[in-house]
Amino acid sequence: MKTKLLSLMAALFAAPAMAAVVQTTGAGNTTPGQAAHLSYVADFEANVTLASPWAEGGLVISHTGIGNDNGGCGFAGLDCLVDPADIYTEAFSGNFFGTAGTNAYVSIRSAGADLHGIELAVSSGFSNIYARWVTLLDGAVTGSGNVGLGSQLVGGVLGLSDLAGFDEVRIYAFDSATDTSGYSRAEIDSVRAFTLPEPGSLALVALAGLGLAGVRRRRG
Repeated sequence: MKTKLLSLMAALFAAPAMAAVVQTTGAGNTTPGQAAHLSYVADFEANVTLASPWAEGGLVISHTGIGNDNGGCGFAGLDCLVDPADIYTEAFSGNFFGTAGTNAYVSIRSAGADLHGIELAVSSGFSNIYARWVTLLDGAVTGSGNVGLGSQLVGGVLGLSDLAGFDEVRIYAFDSATDTSGYSRAEIDSVRAFTLPEPGSLALVALAGLGLAGVRRRRG
């Protein structure tokens, strides 16, 4: 029994270290299956002053590029389109948040606990959307990747998940599927992030259950 318990403890505490960032696409792709999770939402509808950083729903969003580029188009704020019936991209609704500039990125940070999943609509100032994402935890990069998300007027939803957790995601948008630097024009909307119970808490629950099972066996 003791050997099995020690093996399970080692597996439980090693699991977060073995976790890696998983990239998916499509709305709802990172929503946790567990009922116990916290959700964070940012839609930018109230950010009519084009504020950066912008805090909403437990998240802090900022950009590193040109402030209010092109009169605010491509940034959170009032709809820049001439026809209100038009949409900037099918993946967006209403206000959005973006940036432009050399190696410019949009940063999404957790204002509290580490995140275990996030999904967001991504578009670009380029005709084809090639997003690059980077996840960080305490300032250290935990993952990165490139993804194609269609054309400018369609866009798509990017999802990232990692059981080990991350506290920041950076989104770039280049004009090539393989670029990792250069002029970036990234726009995001409809951010949904999730936090699961801490792995340590789950481990303690599991160990407590095993302990009770052992007591019952001995009493039996």
